[in-house]
Amino acid sequence: MAASPPGLREGIFVVYVLLWVMSHLLIYASKLAGAPPFNATSVVLLTEAVKLLMALGMYLRFDGGLHQLARTIAATVPLLLKYSVPALLYCAYNNLVYVNLAAFDPGTYNVLMQLRLVLTGVIYQRAFAKRLNRNQWVAIVLITLGCMLKESGKMADSANFSANRSAWLLLLAQMLASVCAGVYNEILLKAENVGAEGAGILVTTNLQNGYMYFNSVVWNVAVLIAQGRLGEAMSSDNLVAVLSPTILAIVAIMSSVGLVTGFFLKHLDSVLKAVASALEVVLTMLASYAFFGIPLDARSLLAASFVGGGVALYARPRPAATQYERVATSAETAK
Repeated sequence: MAASPPGLREGIFVVYVLLWVMSHLLIYASKLAGAPPFNATSVVLLTEAVKLLMALGMYLRFDGGLHQLARTIAATVPLLLKYSVPALLYCAYNNLVYVNLAAFDPGTYNVLMQLRLVLTGVIYQRAFAKRLNRNQWVAIVLITLGCMLKESGKMADSANFSANRSAWLLLLAQMLASVCAGVYNEILLKAENVGAEGAGILVTTNLQNGYMYFNSVVWNVAVLIAQGRLGEAMSSDNLVAVLSPTILAIVAIMSSVGLVTGFFLKHLDSVLKAVASALEVVLTMLASYAFFGIPLDARSLLAASFVGGGVALYARPRPAATQYERVATSAETAK
């Protein structure tokens, strides 16, 4: 794989974090009392449709013309179908964002979502036959402890936990969908041979994003039909709410972050993506205090220091050859 241009990886990381923080704040604001009600799946569908148009537009601008696009799609239909799996997982994840941000404030939501960090590390190792080194695991533990410290009082309250059991279960489902979709998507993005066998056709990142979003549109339409809410999604009242400035801003930001995610996984990795999500905790915590008056106490600041220290440790420069340790498998031993 060719080396990334100088500054590209850092730029992708920063943009990714900021876009997610803004999206969570806006989605939370859209669910506050007094905000017009709307069908969340219709917003996700609109967002995925915009992502699809953006991905195809970028392909036509930077990668090839309509003839090449049609030729590549015809030659790589199996790859297009493979994207139905992560697209379904992301469909569940995106819809649960709206559900869970109605149950938790942005800071709490981001704190609890960081419980996926260890899960990401374990699945990443199994999927890529690589082992995270000691510093990386210490960083993940620090980040996770810091995130849990932020809400330790609420998490220790058994009555509060029982009352919100369904919300916690939905949050767990969202975590699993996020981790599995991210790792599966990275496998497809980093595959050595993503073109048609023997045809010498390369599927670019823009087109792979397009495959993802096409499948996402299909799955979200299927969800609306299964729920019997397709008519509601197309109603004038819902359209008025969806076309409000706040929702349109959410669509614009989520559309942009969707494209950035593809490049993030192409040039970085799923574990660093989870670390970026942990950094969102600190920024969202501060922004929630500034915009919504959500308390920022000593425990929150200590939690932020844990997360920041973990991110710094994980990002500490080290030789590329030792960033990961190969897992010794019987197949490798036999070679």
